[in-house]
Amino acid sequence: MTGRTRKSSDAVRAGRLNKATEFHDAATLIEDHAPNAAIDLFVDAGIAAADVICCSKLGEYSISENHSDAIALLAKAQPDVAKYLRALLNVKSKVAYTHQSVSSDDHKKASRAASNLVEAARRIAKPAASEER
Repeated sequence: MTGRTRKSSDAVRAGRLNKATEFHDAATLIEDHAPNAAIDLFVDAGIAAADVICCSKLGEYSISENHSDAIALLAKAQPDVAKYLRALLNVKSKVAYTHQSVSSDDHKKASRAASNLVEAARRIAKPAASEER
């Protein structure tokens, strides 16, 4: 089950890749001074990157409010990176909805997971962009 999805387009794929990169770059800039905000941005970067991967490989992306649906769709598109989205979404609730600050372990996991997803999205989107020329 992959929940609700929306058909992709070149504009959606490019826009989501731009956002994934922007969120990731911003998180990297502030991670030493604002770790909770950085992790929130790493999560956003990972979600946007997952959309790029799904758009590129499946022609659709998740619009479900259920995180499990997004993970399942990404696993269908590229199974080896779904674990990174799962890791990011697991820390999202702690950073965004509780009083608890993130641990250094949470920070390392989120940074690594987001970096892996964004890099995978760039690799996948680059050939698609080259083919359009």
